[in-house]
Amino acid sequence: MTSAKPLPFRVGTTSFIYRGSWLHNVQRLAERVDDVEILFFEGDDASSLPSEEEMLAIAELRAEHGLTLSLHTPLNASLASASDFERTLGVSRVLRAIEAAEPMRPDNYVVHVYLGDREGDTPPHDLDAWRDRAERSIYALLAAGVAPSRLCVEQLDYDLRLLDPVIQGYDLPVALDVGHLQRDKRDLHGLLDHYLPRTKLIQWHGTDDTGRDHRGLDWFPEADAKRMLQTLISARYSGVVTLEVFREQDFEESMRLLEHWTASLSGDELERGESAHR
Repeated sequence: MTSAKPLPFRVGTTSFIYRGSWLHNVQRLAERVDDVEILFFEGDDASSLPSEEEMLAIAELRAEHGLTLSLHTPLNASLASASDFERTLGVSRVLRAIEAAEPMRPDNYVVHVYLGDREGDTPPHDLDAWRDRAERSIYALLAAGVAPSRLCVEQLDYDLRLLDPVIQGYDLPVALDVGHLQRDKRDLHGLLDHYLPRTKLIQWHGTDDTGRDHRGLDWFPEADAKRMLQTLISARYSGVVTLEVFREQDFEESMRLLEHWTASLSGDELERGESAHR
């Protein structure tokens, strides 16, 4: 990227941009991004994961190009389920994914903590009991050897501040999905300010007119995009901004807009942001 000012953060995207394997995607992305979000959305079957040889090749590319890697753990891991069986199975699925990915040595692990067993479930009546179940799952992951500094809890379809007692209690980082915040018309900038000190990944995407998310940034409001970038640059945010899209067209358009928007934040506009931050 050739923005007017060097960016303090790393730019990333997902391992599902091009048709082909994880390795094929990392090979094509290695000279264009700083981080690749390795998607292990399905973790119950070894055939749904890259081979060890493929992962070792990705590790070589990582070293050669100075990449960082962020592992997205399986979507069917229900870490706060009301079912003890499902919750225990969810912990096991996350641990298996982390163990399987070890040849690549990911820098971060992204986990979902649903209100129920999946995104979109009805909020639980007893939030204290829900937080307790989530806390027990997080404790089990950490007790198994997962470093808390690498375990990123993702913003989903609810206000992540509901989980603050657990996040703060274990000093966990977060993966702040600003695409979800914009999709759900939540307080994007308020939550960004609240979580930025512990945010390691910002997942960014747009939502089209049908309500489908993970589309290109041409579906994200420009005013919100520039305000967010101004905040990140002013705060010298050094984590990852990952373009969480899954199609080449969406990736290319998002990269173009990111470069355009960051380049436009030079001069007086950026100075105002830096002064406000001070």
